[in-house]
Amino acid sequence: MLRDYQIEICEKVNEAFEAHRSVMMQMPTGTGKTVVLASLVKQYLNRDADCSVLIVAHRIELIGQTGTFLNHFGIDYGMIAGGKRPAVLKRVMVASVQTLSKNLDIGISPSLVVIDEAHHALAKTYQMLWTAWPEAKFLGLTATPYRMSGDGFTDLFEVLVDSWSVKQFIADGWLSPYDYYSIRPDSEQQQEIDSLKKRGADGDFQMKELREKLDVRPSIERLFEAFERFAFDKKGIIYAIDIAHAEHIAEFYRLQGVNAVAISSKTPAKERAEVIRTFKGGNRIQILVSVDLFSEGFDFPDVEFIQMARPTLSLAKYLQMVGRGLRPCKGKQCCTIIDNVGLYRTFGLPSVDRDWGELFLGNEGLGIRNEELGIRNEQFLWLGCGDLREENDGDIVKIISYEGMQEQFTKLSRRGFERRKKGKAWVWTDMVNGVEFDRHPKVINYRGMELSTADGDTFFPRISSKWIDAKHGISRKALETQVGGGRRSQGIGWMKLYISFAMPDKVLQLQAVKPNQMRIYKDEQGKVYLQQDPDHAPVSEEEAGGRKAFMALCDKQQKAWEEMKKSIRKSSLKYDTRKRWWQLPEGSIREQYDEKRNPNLYHIIYKENGDELLSHGEKNKEFWVDSTSGFTYRHRPVLCKRGFVELLYDGDVVYILNIHEERFTPYRNWEIRADNRICTIGNKLYFNEEKDARSYRIKKRSDDFRMFVVEERYPNYNPNTIEFDEFIIINEAGKKLEIKAL
Repeated sequence: MLRDYQIEICEKVNEAFEAHRSVMMQMPTGTGKTVVLASLVKQYLNRDADCSVLIVAHRIELIGQTGTFLNHFGIDYGMIAGGKRPAVLKRVMVASVQTLSKNLDIGISPSLVVIDEAHHALAKTYQMLWTAWPEAKFLGLTATPYRMSGDGFTDLFEVLVDSWSVKQFIADGWLSPYDYYSIRPDSEQQQEIDSLKKRGADGDFQMKELREKLDVRPSIERLFEAFERFAFDKKGIIYAIDIAHAEHIAEFYRLQGVNAVAISSKTPAKERAEVIRTFKGGNRIQILVSVDLFSEGFDFPDVEFIQMARPTLSLAKYLQMVGRGLRPCKGKQCCTIIDNVGLYRTFGLPSVDRDWGELFLGNEGLGIRNEELGIRNEQFLWLGCGDLREENDGDIVKIISYEGMQEQFTKLSRRGFERRKKGKAWVWTDMVNGVEFDRHPKVINYRGMELSTADGDTFFPRISSKWIDAKHGISRKALETQVGGGRRSQGIGWMKLYISFAMPDKVLQLQAVKPNQMRIYKDEQGKVYLQQDPDHAPVSEEEAGGRKAFMALCDKQQKAWEEMKKSIRKSSLKYDTRKRWWQLPEGSIREQYDEKRNPNLYHIIYKENGDELLSHGEKNKEFWVDSTSGFTYRHRPVLCKRGFVELLYDGDVVYILNIHEERFTPYRNWEIRADNRICTIGNKLYFNEEKDARSYRIKKRSDDFRMFVVEERYPNYNPNTIEFDEFIIINEAGKKLEIKAL
């Protein structure tokens, strides 16, 4: 019996064949691609009594596995393998691509060709099939529609049909959660791997250099230390560089009393089958050490740990390796993944959301770089990433634990995404906010607020509200420029809507903004909330003591801000080189500063009237001074960056350091929004490349921080008498889209 997701993808494939001749199907490793293959073949045979099917695989193990599932579905089949022509031709033939490529004239004329592990399908031996049977339909199955070369698959397959994300499968219990351990970024092992330069003919690391770095006693000892620490009582697979490396690892493990067996494509077929049978049948063999023999098509849910001893530049190899351990089974809490070569730093964790649609298309036309691998803005979207805590001992540290993963992924999944058919199209519906997506959405969690997205560009708060729908998404640009304020930000505002981090399940609608920056909101029930400014959380009108009292408070705060701006001045202190003391009108003081962190910032502590310096006391005064400019700060300055803008925080006051026009002008945190291209301060706009030239005055702006109508300020302008005769429409990249005369 098929599972729900298998039924769903069968329907999607059949629908795709109504409009396309060739279809590629993606399902994660361990979710039953071969079951789906057999089911699709059965459905195809039932629809057309005259059709025939050819199933192509590249290894004898895959052929045997496919045959097993065809038998389960009652499908009679023949085999083309071993370099021999088949004695009898049947409606369904399962073929080795190596044998088939030498015997294309054996008399078969399939109407459907199915290619298992179709990410290999750009090889010449596969391309022959399209030439041999130009009228046939083609179906490719893969967990990873990606190639290191960056080439897409569109010259062979017209469309990609993909299944659920790995997160969804883990959340629903169809894949196993995992503990992930890896080497530290600053470890000796990682430095050796980072030093690898040479590439082989296939674009991956060159074997000779890998052997020199990793097939050595110290490296193998580190492998065993990690295994002993995290998986000593578990059954699993170790992936090695080559056959010799596999044998060296197995030999060392056996010397430590662990029954490990090296196995490869060079192992005689009967011996190989016996080793696998023994491994699956009990505890006589605890570990199989292989190169990539078990990275595709090896179905053994009891695998409890995976250890990676070989670096790779191939996303497909990485996911195939870790995928061997993600099949769930009774009594298996999780899979332990030991990454001794730091692959997660290149590819992300196995459960990172990847855009297989883009990778299927390849570099051409999309500009996808090889290193992006479908992980877009990983730091922003990635849940459950990097836990390199200082308390972890040794060079191997835990990156993510299965307990946290289960809790997090279950929350993401079971709060509800449902896939429904709408007309002829399938849509995903977020059952929390009702927003529909044309593909499976992802979820991000920022400071307790959940947002769903299908494209990584527009986000929808997961809140049940009449104000949240498909037309009220938050653009990535709007979201990033707001969260760029860090912990000082109290919420997210867009399209006159606002969600406070203090009330992440409530949507507020902006009613008014007063001259003193006081903001008035209402919720869906009409309850009023008041906010001093975006750096403060909203409070209910009752909690604020009424609107009139809160307005008076905001007036007072605004007046204090204006007075504070007037009092900001440059210091009149002078340095006495003879006494090595700073001199102020109030008296003499001694300097204190942190030379390592910032040698230009001096921490000044003094007592009025020139009395002896005291380190504590109510009358003591202190401030910080920038010796290069003489500018003084009331609190220890904190330096940070938002987009291209360098900021200095003096308590709640913020200064911009790298825009000449704004230097030494105090602002509040919420007044500055910036990314790597644009900075807006109130109604002024600056471009990164023009930060030392002039600003533009904003007349109108889009809520998503992408389009601006501005007036150009000319060099050497008088800010009090700005003259202009045209306005400009500018996009987020700084491109002038249109210039209009007034």
